[in-house]
Amino acid sequence: MVNGSEYPKGGLRITMETEQCKTPIVVPPTTTPNYSKDTTTLIIPGLWMREINPDLPDDYFKPPASTRADNIYVSKGVLLDIGGTAYLERPPSGEVIKTPLPDVDPRCFRENCRNMRIEARVYKILGNHPRVPKLLSWDPETCCIRMEYVTHGSLKDYMDKNEEKLSPELRLRWAKQAAEGLALLHLHDILHCDISPRNFLLDENLDLKISDFGGVSISGAEPTATAGTRFRWPVMDWDIPPTAEDDVFSLGSLIYFIMTGVYPYKDIPSDEVEKLYMNWEFPDVSDIVCGDIIYRCWYRKITAGEVFNALEQVSRQHVAEVISGL
Repeated sequence: MVNGSEYPKGGLRITMETEQCKTPIVVPPTTTPNYSKDTTTLIIPGLWMREINPDLPDDYFKPPASTRADNIYVSKGVLLDIGGTAYLERPPSGEVIKTPLPDVDPRCFRENCRNMRIEARVYKILGNHPRVPKLLSWDPETCCIRMEYVTHGSLKDYMDKNEEKLSPELRLRWAKQAAEGLALLHLHDILHCDISPRNFLLDENLDLKISDFGGVSISGAEPTATAGTRFRWPVMDWDIPPTAEDDVFSLGSLIYFIMTGVYPYKDIPSDEVEKLYMNWEFPDVSDIVCGDIIYRCWYRKITAGEVFNALEQVSRQHVAEVISGL
């Protein structure tokens, strides 16, 4: 249970610290089309806070008359993150609620709602699967998704904090689970289009789940997301639809990150990385136990399902070597 005394008047920053209501929160730039200028949103506590602390005065739940914020948003729980499309909040009941970002420009808001509808559709297509967060409910009126809370957050954040503690066995397990999750999407004719360590989550057992489906391509439809430079095969023509091979290229960079703890070419500017990729020049993987699999991803000569099977074999060999060395 969240302690209501942790949330004085004014809502929350992204870091879940508190601030005074008179200070609007600047919503970061989104991945949706930039129809209008940057806007500010004031987040004020919702009814969930009154349930925690019924003695709070009514003024606590009202914006100040002097606010100049473009949007007023009534929170649904503790703010976990602000993504390109939605707020992620955790109410006292424990699940996660994704709400489309408000915007004074109705075109931006419609785009955010569209992405949420796509995400809900993907969850329904995939159904319950250990590599996907569980969908609890979908509200088509508000375009809000309720889903299970995945305990340890994103793979990126967890690895940044625990890099030195990660065993080779755990890294191989994550690589295998990432391939399994992507293979599941491809089986249903879904392209993720934004594979990165931030879009994989870790549950209480440190098992990996693929997430963030708002920008996907379903059955060849145009996506609204694209992977970052280090996780993307260089795009020569943005009018060409993405392919499963593009996702697999991204999977190679993801596995590289899992095994090494760093992004491909981490010290090289993004535009230079793109040139290297165009020349088929990739980071050295000779010292990585599954380096040949990473290369096959980067050369786009393998499917996600084949990556999973190959990693299964590598895992068995690794276990056998460990046992024989005892």
